[in-house]
Amino acid sequence: MMRNSIRTVNKLLFGLLSVLLISGCLGRSSPEVTYYSLLTMEQLGETQAIASLSDVNLGVGPITIPDSLKRSQVVSRTHGNQYAFDEFNRWVGVLEMDITSVLGDNLGALLGVENVGFFPWMHHFKPTYRIAVDIVRLDGSLDSEAVLSARWTVSGDDSNKFLAAGKSDYRQPLDDASYAALIKAESQLIVSLSREIADKIVALPK
Repeated sequence: MMRNSIRTVNKLLFGLLSVLLISGCLGRSSPEVTYYSLLTMEQLGETQAIASLSDVNLGVGPITIPDSLKRSQVVSRTHGNQYAFDEFNRWVGVLEMDITSVLGDNLGALLGVENVGFFPWMHHFKPTYRIAVDIVRLDGSLDSEAVLSARWTVSGDDSNKFLAAGKSDYRQPLDDASYAALIKAESQLIVSLSREIADKIVALPK
């Protein structure tokens, strides 16, 4: 009888402990995930055009990025070559496509171009200029600055004929130590790259 009583008490205690543990886990709320996309010039309040090339068809892409950026988590640098991938701060879509869309929007606004196509474009779309970009680095430190390093080319209707090319490096201080500030700074870096490419297109012989 005594053994049965002890077993019964142990079962009751185990059951009570299980209920308390489950209640504690259920009552503990996990952090909410925040999703981001890059900001266009218009969203950043920068909309001044430098040309009006209404007769131009602008083809944007392909845009390539490092393998380290091909994930949904927003990446930041901690020390030197050390990276951090935050589970609760993520890109809302595919980063390559986001960069392509924002770059095209920025270039269209800067150059006054209405016809912007994205790689791979439809057969009926014939680009006057094609812009390809290889993003070497796009990240930053939450306590410092965002960094963009990219190689880019501008070609004509023949993609094998380069009209302009460059290697660009930009840095942008963060407004504060937050992921929202990091995304804003990275967006401003894309604006700087957009302006440089737009300037080169405007300077091309017509």
